[in-house]
Amino acid sequence: MKKAKEKKIDKKHKTPKNLIYGWGTFAIALTIIGLLLNYVTFFATDYMGIPAVTVGIIIMISKIFDGFTDFVAGYLIDNTNSKLGKGRPYDLAILGYAGCTILLFGAPEMGLNASCVYLFIMYSLIMSVFYTFICCNETVYMANAIEDSNDSVKLSSVKGITSMIVGVAAGIILPQIIKNYGTTRQGWFIISIALMIPCMIIGMIRFTIVKERRSSIAEKEKLKVKDMIGAIKKNKYVLIYALVIFIVNIGYNSANNVATYYAQYILGDIGAQSVLALANVSTLVLMAVVPIFTKKFGFLRTVSGALVVGTAGFLFRLVNPSSLLVIFVASLFSNMGFMAVISFGSVFIIDCIEYGEWKSGKRSEGVISAVPSFSTKIGTALGAAMVGLLMGISGYDGTLDIQSQSANNMIICLGAVVPAVICILTLIVLHFFDLEKKMPQIRRELKDNEKQENL
Repeated sequence: MKKAKEKKIDKKHKTPKNLIYGWGTFAIALTIIGLLLNYVTFFATDYMGIPAVTVGIIIMISKIFDGFTDFVAGYLIDNTNSKLGKGRPYDLAILGYAGCTILLFGAPEMGLNASCVYLFIMYSLIMSVFYTFICCNETVYMANAIEDSNDSVKLSSVKGITSMIVGVAAGIILPQIIKNYGTTRQGWFIISIALMIPCMIIGMIRFTIVKERRSSIAEKEKLKVKDMIGAIKKNKYVLIYALVIFIVNIGYNSANNVATYYAQYILGDIGAQSVLALANVSTLVLMAVVPIFTKKFGFLRTVSGALVVGTAGFLFRLVNPSSLLVIFVASLFSNMGFMAVISFGSVFIIDCIEYGEWKSGKRSEGVISAVPSFSTKIGTALGAAMVGLLMGISGYDGTLDIQSQSANNMIICLGAVVPAVICILTLIVLHFFDLEKKMPQIRRELKDNEKQENL
């Protein structure tokens, strides 16, 4: 009778509305800020006057430094015991994230060396400090706010759908704003202020209405550094997922960072990005169907299927690289691959957290979240640096209106071939992440242990 009653309760469970809406609003701010930050390389080369190779090196060094700050953030989050919760207080980092973005795009006119130092400092503050806390607290906040494990897929789906809706709208509007007003350094500064201030306000909504369910104040035992190192060593699945997200971010950032150059020099109009942004509607479909497909085929198979579709999409670009129609159709499919892994990352990480608790007896949320976040940063660094370095080697010159054939070929390669190869590599590594089928038993045992501790 008890088992039947428990099953009945599970079926009636509904994710609280404030949780769904709150999670979605935070995604709005992150998406808009992220879209503007995609123009950092373009802004640095064409408006700050920094050579492409130098920009690539600066971003790579900053990202590598950025990766190590994840473990500091993870340690602080794991040992946070406050009335606000464990992960929730770090949502305040959105204020610094948006504020420093304004300062970056408001860079004063300086000499080359001073501009390089300024770019490094601002970019490091944005990514290494503020965005690091946002990344590391995201899954911890979610894990302590949800009532049911299935809520993680729902919230990730809501976040993904919200991000895509905002991304499509902003992706259409932003290139036109930049085309018309981002022709001077002052114009970029005004654009950043106009976008970032609303993002600060919207980004605080989740912090205001979503509270953590678990009481972190009751958790008096603090995790030591050796416990955190042990939690990583004993958790093979977080290491596998870290490798997956590392590979994905190389390809994702290769495609994203070269997108502006692709529109400008291959398609012949930077405003073409507005048309291509419409292709993100396919990702909206992906976000909506992933929870449905997960119930039928399993989460891992669903994500793997999206990666196969993504591979085909990137390769289809080679049919006619300079055709806006071909690139648009290709983008409808290519967008799905990487987004399936990135948007539903919290599902992977929460499983890793619970596996680690089952394996070691200690729940280490911050450090487990920090490992894939570290890999994300390093992968992003390599992806961004690869664009700058390879374009520099191919002969790209930001002062020229028409680029050499070798530079154009490199832009096409970075926008099509490299991401396709990355999708295939991701599929291979993801094959070893076989945790999903073990989770039902793990969760049952964790619940039994919790009941025994409460007796």
